Amino acid sequence: MADWWPSPEGVRVGPDGGWSVGEFRIAHLPSLLFLKARLVFEDEVAFLVEGDRRLPVAIEGPAFEVTELRLDPAKGEARVVLDDGSEEVLGHDTLGTDPNTGRVECLVRGGHARAAFSRSAHQALLPHVEETRGRFYLRVGSRRLAIRAGA
Repeated sequence: MADWWPSPEGVRVGPDGGWSVGEFRIAHLPSLLFLKARLVFEDEVAFLVEGDRRLPVAIEGPAFEVTELRLDPAKGEARVVLDDGSEEVLGHDTLGTDPNTGRVECLVRGGHARAAFSRSAHQALLPHVEETRGRFYLRVGSRRLAIRAGA
């Protein structure tokens, strides 16, 4: 955080993934990207970190959005690009659906945060989903990643 900007109180990520400070929703995209890029987790607690300054963040919903799904069938690898510009490999048991919205989500940041799939990422996922005995999987080459229902 800039030296001239006092640390805000009550930073949180709501159940719908919206970021807010107190009662004010953060809608300014560059501000959201700035905050998301500085979100870290230590001992199951979320913080915004800038230099040696730490600001706690209450997280109730998906803190990130998946903007792109990248599949490499030859490697059996699935990657997601997040709205902060970072990219992560999907591991086993990282995909699921939100029990309230049905949106596809994945675990990111070492399993500490959730990222909801954007419409375009969801559309890229659908052709690669298989169903076996009522369970759904993402097929990537010879590899199958389970999609947990109501994660």
